[in-house]
Amino acid sequence: MGASSQKQKKHRAKLQAMARTQHMLALKKSGRQLIPNAVIKKLAALHLPANEFVYEACLEKLMREAP
Repeated sequence: MGASSQKQKKHRAKLQAMARTQHMLALKKSGRQLIPNAVIKKLAALHLPANEFVYEACLEKLMREAP
């Protein structure tokens, strides 16, 4: 992998982080939550194991079903 592709990866990661930050600030400003309370309660009720993959999969599924 060349130096330029490394720079591109770093730049892309930086841009993605900036976009996430802007999104979070916009949500905070509007008073909305990133994850609705109903989804958080459903996740808690599942008593998931301490496995990030399982948590992320369940969160994604619940977020798709959320209104």
